[in-house]
Amino acid sequence: MLRRPGFAVTAIVILGTGIAANTAVFSVVDTVLLKPLPYPNPDRLVTVMEASGSKSERASLIAPIRLDDWNRLNRTFEAIGGSYSENVTDTTGDEPDRLVGRRVSPRYFSVFGAKPVIGRTFVPEEEIAGGPAAVVISYGLWSRRFNQGPEVIGRRLILKGEPFTVVGVMPQEFASSNIDIWLPAALAPFLMQMRDARFYSGVGRLKPGVTLAQAQDDLGRVQRDLGQQFPPTDKDWSAEVGDLKEARVGSYRESLVFILAAVTLLLVIAVANISGLMLSQLQVRERELAIRNSIGATRGQLVGTVLREVLLIAIAGVVLGLVLDVWSLRAFRSLFTDLPRSEAFHLDWRALGFASLAGVVSAILFGVWPAFRATRKDLVSVLSHTGRGIARDSRSQHVLVAGQFALSVLLLSGTGLMLRSYYNLQHVELGFDPSHDVTFHVGAAWNEDRNRVGQLQKALVQRFERIPGVVAAGFSNFLPASSATLRSQIRLRENARTDEAGLISVGERSIGGAYTSALSVPILAGTTCPQLEKLDTGTPKALVNRRFGELYGNGQNLVGQHFHWTQDSATTPETEIVGVVGDIREDNLRSTPVPYVYSCLPAGGWPDPEYVVRAQGSPQELSREIRAAVHDVDPTRAIFGMQPLQQELDSTLEQTRLQMGLISMFGGAAIFLAAIGLYGLITLAVTARTKEIGIRLALGAAPRRIVSDVVMQVVWLLGLGTAVGLVLVFAVQRELGSVVFGVSPLDPTTLAAALGVLVIAATLATYLPARRAAKVDPLTAMRD
Repeated sequence: MLRRPGFAVTAIVILGTGIAANTAVFSVVDTVLLKPLPYPNPDRLVTVMEASGSKSERASLIAPIRLDDWNRLNRTFEAIGGSYSENVTDTTGDEPDRLVGRRVSPRYFSVFGAKPVIGRTFVPEEEIAGGPAAVVISYGLWSRRFNQGPEVIGRRLILKGEPFTVVGVMPQEFASSNIDIWLPAALAPFLMQMRDARFYSGVGRLKPGVTLAQAQDDLGRVQRDLGQQFPPTDKDWSAEVGDLKEARVGSYRESLVFILAAVTLLLVIAVANISGLMLSQLQVRERELAIRNSIGATRGQLVGTVLREVLLIAIAGVVLGLVLDVWSLRAFRSLFTDLPRSEAFHLDWRALGFASLAGVVSAILFGVWPAFRATRKDLVSVLSHTGRGIARDSRSQHVLVAGQFALSVLLLSGTGLMLRSYYNLQHVELGFDPSHDVTFHVGAAWNEDRNRVGQLQKALVQRFERIPGVVAAGFSNFLPASSATLRSQIRLRENARTDEAGLISVGERSIGGAYTSALSVPILAGTTCPQLEKLDTGTPKALVNRRFGELYGNGQNLVGQHFHWTQDSATTPETEIVGVVGDIREDNLRSTPVPYVYSCLPAGGWPDPEYVVRAQGSPQELSREIRAAVHDVDPTRAIFGMQPLQQELDSTLEQTRLQMGLISMFGGAAIFLAAIGLYGLITLAVTARTKEIGIRLALGAAPRRIVSDVVMQVVWLLGLGTAVGLVLVFAVQRELGSVVFGVSPLDPTTLAAALGVLVIAATLATYLPARRAAKVDPLTAMRD
């Protein structure tokens, strides 16, 4: 090994890298997709939602009173709970801190069956309006704020200006690492009587032996009975029951499986490369081993020598793989924070064992076999044929290298498609211009006096617009492309193409101030929202997008038409459409625009919106002025989450960027390994044929003819590998199509680019051996 350090180091690095990549990615896939959720009897946990009469968008949030009805009347659930997001400002310390929170209904924690690390969850008196103010905190908040000290129980957090007592700490795997606290919903009695106030996301625990279909039928029966009892709000509504694990990880399945397939191909290439390197070295040493055998070394001694060398390389590769795997998983925990259960990523010994066994076994098989051949009885044949041509085992290397080329074509095609997808997502038509916008929050609580909050919002928007260099200022309940997929149903008074129930399913955003101007959204008809006014002032106004008009306008002008929100049609007046705006990618960058309604908010209608301020120049320059403006209006308000809107949009591409980076890394590693395999094969061929090449040169063969022979050998391998690789790409085009955006899995440009990279790598791998062949000295070659 010391006499051949290049071979030893290359083999160890290839084996270690292949083992580490495969083990790390499988550990992530196993944690996210394969392992059950970290709760008792996780197979009985389900999602529960209301289902509207609309055929296009059925799933809807749950009204609290209906959640109580379902708990009371069902026969298949042990319990059903609900929750909704509510971020709060913590002013316990010197600096305000924004905490990501969830408001939870009674029975919420009992549904999951998870016990706190310390303390307890909420008791009934804390879950009613006016009860003791209690909070359960996450493992992450407990670690970073309280150093995991048990004295946290009984401590108070100042949330929204009120003290909340910490009563418990949930386990690390209970929820996403992004969640900091849980608060009781503690809904006011009037809200508990509003059957059309839908805002809970539901989760339930089935009774033992109950199937999803049985639970679905059971809640459907309950809801039909409620529809007869409360026809204005419950008629034509049903329930949707789904698997909780699928709801949490389903959107990541295709991406993770795609990455796992890519890294598995990389392991196959690494194994093939190790095999090729072993064949190359042992064939070069075949003459040496035969001479040793002829002067007294037994076959067992020779094979044992080779086996020890192979095992040393294999053990070193496994150790390197283990080190790289531990490092990779630490990096994954930091990079993949959006993945479910990212905090639970850990080394999977099964994957490590499998990958290590594959590499070690291949190294042993392809290392020991030539040793057996070199020590066979016909030593004269071995010694006499050495140097006259390529060893017979090189045919095995031909197959291995061609196979590496084929798999490299597949991985490089995937790399090219991911690069094209990322580019397409970066340049997708947004429907607005984020380049001059800055976005932020100003702390305000939902239980504050709405008139006071309304006065704050009006004052803030007016103050922002007076800042030099500000073009417009407004706000929205959610930013575009934020994956906040809100869906509601409306009934348009005028004739429209609706479903059988007369409903139109639309996306929903609530906006205020000069929001459309702040985003530079084009107004296609009518006007934008009116200036901020007090609550309950005048007829509700709304904007619709171009897609809404195309589907439901029937060629007529929608401005001036009216509609009812189906969830509160009995309690609120009709909403007037005052304008039509261009299509915005509201749900996410991958989703094409759907019909959207933009409700014009009264001042205070949404206490904690996303403020958007548009600058004439760079938005970063507004940070200091905006903070000063908020302080001037209300010094007690915390401002947080300030960043350019473009940066916010870029963060939505994080998952795609990581996928692209990983696939690119695997594709680069694949082509590197394939080039090493080709280089080893051609070097072996030149070394084995040195005497033959010398004789041909002595007899008058031109050096370019020698080079041509070497190159033609590569051309045949490249052609065979490319053909098989293209067949593989065609075979998996459906899987590739599920993870790419804006490009065909069989895109000719991408395939051509992949083949071009492969040709360049093959050319570089062939250059040195071919040059060496052309410079062989005939006299030296024949003498040796």
